[in-house]
Amino acid sequence: MRKDVFYPAVALLQRLSMPAKMLGMAAVVAVPLAIVAWLLVMDSWRGLHTTQTARAGLQAVRATQTLVHAVQDWRDAADVAAAGQATYQAPAQQAAQRSQQALEALDTLLASHPEWKTDGLWNPLREQLQALLQDAQRPPSVRHADATQQLVRLQRLAGWIADATGVQRDVDALAAHRATLAYEGLPPVGELASQLRGRATAMLLHPDARTDSIIISNMVRQASAADQIEALLPALQERVESLQRHGAPPPAGWSAFRSNTDELIRTTAAHLKTAAMTVDAKDFYELATRTLQAQRALEDELGEALDAQWAARTAALQRDIALVTAGCALVLLLLAYGMVAFYRATVGGLTHLNDAIDRAAEGDLTGDAVLPGTDEMASVSQQLSNMLQHLSELVADVRSAAAVLGHVGLQLVHDSQQLAERTQSQAASLEQATSNVRAVAETVQTNAEAAEDIRRLTTNLNGETERASSLMQHTMGGLGSLQATSQRMTEIIGTIDGIAFQTNILALNAAVEAARAGEAGRGFAVVASEVRRLAQRSQEAANEVRQLIAESAERVQSTVTEIASVNDAMQALVQGIRDIAARIGEMADASRQQSTALREVVAAVGDLDKVTYENAAMVERTTHRANRLMERTRDLDEAVHHIKLRQGTADEAYQLVQKALQHIQAVGYERAAEDFHDKNGPFVDRDLYIFVLDDAGTYRVMGLDRAKVGTRVHDAPGIDAEQFMEDVRYRAQQGGGWVEYNIVNPVTGQVRAKSSYVVPLPNGLILGCGAYRSAIKDRSQLGLHRGE
Repeated sequence: MRKDVFYPAVALLQRLSMPAKMLGMAAVVAVPLAIVAWLLVMDSWRGLHTTQTARAGLQAVRATQTLVHAVQDWRDAADVAAAGQATYQAPAQQAAQRSQQALEALDTLLASHPEWKTDGLWNPLREQLQALLQDAQRPPSVRHADATQQLVRLQRLAGWIADATGVQRDVDALAAHRATLAYEGLPPVGELASQLRGRATAMLLHPDARTDSIIISNMVRQASAADQIEALLPALQERVESLQRHGAPPPAGWSAFRSNTDELIRTTAAHLKTAAMTVDAKDFYELATRTLQAQRALEDELGEALDAQWAARTAALQRDIALVTAGCALVLLLLAYGMVAFYRATVGGLTHLNDAIDRAAEGDLTGDAVLPGTDEMASVSQQLSNMLQHLSELVADVRSAAAVLGHVGLQLVHDSQQLAERTQSQAASLEQATSNVRAVAETVQTNAEAAEDIRRLTTNLNGETERASSLMQHTMGGLGSLQATSQRMTEIIGTIDGIAFQTNILALNAAVEAARAGEAGRGFAVVASEVRRLAQRSQEAANEVRQLIAESAERVQSTVTEIASVNDAMQALVQGIRDIAARIGEMADASRQQSTALREVVAAVGDLDKVTYENAAMVERTTHRANRLMERTRDLDEAVHHIKLRQGTADEAYQLVQKALQHIQAVGYERAAEDFHDKNGPFVDRDLYIFVLDDAGTYRVMGLDRAKVGTRVHDAPGIDAEQFMEDVRYRAQQGGGWVEYNIVNPVTGQVRAKSSYVVPLPNGLILGCGAYRSAIKDRSQLGLHRGE
C-alpha cells in the first residue's frame, strides 16, 4: 500500500484518543492564536509603554518648562525691580514662589522616575536653584547670570528628559512635529523674548539710558535677540506647515504668538536696535510679557494637543490591547466553547454511540442511537440506528425462526419417533413377511414338485379312471340284466303268491266241505287244515320273498340309479380328471414359473428387508439429528435470547398466548378481553398484542387498537385474508400452531412477514399473537404447510 505524506500524522492521530486529538487541534489553533495575540499585545504594550513613557516625559518636560517660565518671570521681574521699579517686587516674589512650587513639583516627578537617570543633572541644579531663589543679597547682575545659567541647564534637563522618554522621537510625525515645535523651537524664542523683557526693560528704566553709551551699546546688543527670534521663526513656521501637511490644523495660539512676536521684533528693531530708546519701558515689558504669554500659551496648546494625542493613542492602545486580549480571550472562549461543543457533539456523540454499541454488545438493541443534527456524526448515528434496527429485526427473525423451527422440530422429532417405530415395526413385519414369503417360495417349490408328481399321478389316474369308466359301463349293463331278473322273480313270486292264495281258497273250501261232511270229512278237514297252513306258510314265505325281492328290486333300482349317478359322476369325474390333469399341468407349469418368480420375490423382499432396516437406521439417525437440530435451535435461541429487541419475537408471542390462555382460565373471557386492550398492561409489549378472531375473520379483540374491534381481517392491507383464515382454521383444528403471512406494518408502512401463534378457545373463537419478520416473497417460503 502506497503511503502518502499524511501517513505519519494519520498514524499518530490513530493512536491518540479523541480528547487528546481535540486538545491537539485546539493547541494547533490556540497556540498560534495566542502567539499572534501575544505579539499584537506585546507590540501594543510596547507602544503603550512608549506612549505612557512619553506622556510621563511630556509631563516632566512641561513641569520643567513651567519651572523655566517661573524662573524667567522671577528673573525678569527681579531685574526690573532692581532697576528701581518697586512695583515689580511683588511679581518677583510671586514668581519666586511659583518657581519654588514648580521646583518641588518637578523634584517629586523626577524622583518617581529614577529610570530616567536625571539625578546627575537635577540634584545640583535643584540645589543651585533653591540657593538662587533664597539668596536675596546676590547682586542683580550675578543673579541674572546665575538665573540664565540655571535656565540653560533646565533646558538641557528638559532635553535629557525628552530624549530619555522619547518625547521628540515619536514614530508619529504629527506628534514629533508638535513636540519639536513646543519643546525645541519655542523655548529659545521664549528665552530670547524673556531676555528682551528683563534686560531691555531694566536698561530702559535706567535714568541714563539714552545718554550712557554703555547702556546704549548693551541695549543694541540686547536688541539683537529680536534678530535671533526672527531667524528662528521660519523654522517654527515650517513646523506649523508640517503639521498642516500631516492633516492637523494650525495651532489656535499660533497667530497670537506670531503677531505678538512680530510686534516685539518690530518694536525692538524700531526703538532698541536703533538705540532710539523711544519706547515706554512698561509698554515694552507688557509687550514682551504678551509675547511670552502667547509663546507659553502656544507651548501649552501644543503640549495639550500632544498629550491629548498620546492620551488618545494610549486609550487606543489600551483599547487595542483590551480588544486583542478580549478578542483573543473571546476567540479562546469561543474556541473552548466550540471545542466543548465539538467535544460534546463528537466525543459526547461518540460516547452516546459507544453506549449504544456497548448496550448492543451486551444484547440491548432497544437503545436510541440517533443524534440530532445533519452532520457526519448524526449520519453515522442514523446509520448505526438503522443497523441496530436491522440487527434487531435480524435477531427477531432468528428468534422467531428458532421458535417456529423449535415448534416444527418438536413435531418433526415426534413424527420421526413415530416413523422410527413404524419403520421398525414394518421392518419386523417385513422380516416376518420375508420369512413367510421364503416359506411360501419353498412351499410353492414343493407344490411345483408335488404338482409335477400329481400331474403324473393324474395322468395315471386318468388312465385308471378311463378303465373304471369302461368297467362302470359294463356294470351298468350287468345291472340292467339283474334288474330284469328281479322283475322276473317278482313275477314268479306273484305266481307263487297266487298259487298260495288259490291253495288257501281251496283249503278253505275243503274245510267247509269237510265241515259239511262231518266226521267223514274230519280227515279231509285235517288235510285241508294242513294245506291251509301250508298255503298260509307259502303265502307268508312268498310275501317275505316278495318283500325281499321288492327290497332287492328297490335296492337294485337304487343301486342302478346310484350306479347311473356314479356313472354320470364317473363321466364327470373322468372329464374333471381330464380337466384337472390339464389344469394340474398348467398349475405345474405356473408353479414352476411361480417358483421362479417367488425366488425373485424372495430376493427382492430380502433386498427390501435390507433397505427397510437401512431406512430404520436412517430414520433413527434422522431422529437423532432432529434432536440435535432441536438442541442447536435451543442453543441458537439461548444465544440470542438475552438480546433486548425493539420488536417482539415469535417465542415471546407464543409465551404471550400461553399467558393469555392462563389469564382467560383465571378471570374468564370477558374480563380477559378488557385486559387485552390495556396498552399499559402485560398483554401489549412493543409490537406484540393479543387478538381474538371469530370464524368469519372479525376481530373480537384487537389489543393494539380497540377501534378495530368489529373490523375484519380482510380490511387489513397487504394480507391474503382468505388464505390466512383458512390457515388459522386449520391450525385451530389441530389444537394450535403457527400461521405465517404477509401484512403491511402500520408503523413503517412496509410489507412485513408475520408469524402468529393461534389457539382455539372453548367459545369457538381463535386467540393469537404475532411477531413481525422479514417479508416473505411467496408461500413457498413460509415453511409451514398443512402437513407440517
